[in-house]
Amino acid sequence: MNTLNRTQILIGLIFVVSKFGWVALGSDSVSIQLDRERDYYPGDLVELEVSIQFSAYARYALQEPRHRSARYLETQPFPVMKSENGPYEQRWIVLYQISRSGSIGLDGGSLKNESNAENNPIPLEAVVITSQGFGVESDSNAPELLVDQSAKKEISRWISVLVALAGVALGTFLWWSRNTRVDRHEDEVRSPLIEAVEGLLAKLESGKRPMNEMELFLRDYSSACSPLLVDSFERILYSKNGSIDELADRLRKEFSL
Repeated sequence: MNTLNRTQILIGLIFVVSKFGWVALGSDSVSIQLDRERDYYPGDLVELEVSIQFSAYARYALQEPRHRSARYLETQPFPVMKSENGPYEQRWIVLYQISRSGSIGLDGGSLKNESNAENNPIPLEAVVITSQGFGVESDSNAPELLVDQSAKKEISRWISVLVALAGVALGTFLWWSRNTRVDRHEDEVRSPLIEAVEGLLAKLESGKRPMNEMELFLRDYSSACSPLLVDSFERILYSKNGSIDELADRLRKEFSL
């Protein structure tokens, strides 16, 4: 009887340790940040920062949370980073424009581990944005002034039209600004970029493994690289299982060298 009890206790301990050990090792730290120190009004732009920390190298894809009253504009992704003796981190900044007052709940977002297709997406917690109205009337016992209701409706309609036009104008400006910035960036940075690529290729072709130069190149020119090229850099820098020859071939193909 005592032997049976000891066996049951041992099996129970093994189950508990294995279960809680898996939770501790398998859990990733997800953070969602929104600037709550400011007041939001219809037409304002809202930045939502999403980040995840993980112990083993991986790449995640973000499914942005949505709401019909928060117009999605764009997502700015950042490369996978690793602090010294710390975890890996990947983050995104998502830009929205809110279109009405009241509570707006951004939900339905998730993070998917692209390095392991068998993992289920990690659901993101819903984020509530509170948008203020343009005017709030306090309670009072004083008699209200008689106002033509048709005039009030006309003013309200014009305000709605102006807000809609402002949204369209802002979206057009953001699109134009982004394209102009990309064109200007290509004109101004292409020469230093090509020089950096040629210098890095020379070291790679000589058989060297210039870790510092590769990390600086990724930091300065990741926006000009394809996701596949960024992944080749990160595998060499962080997971140590990348191929120098593959990286050199991708550099030549992408920059026509």
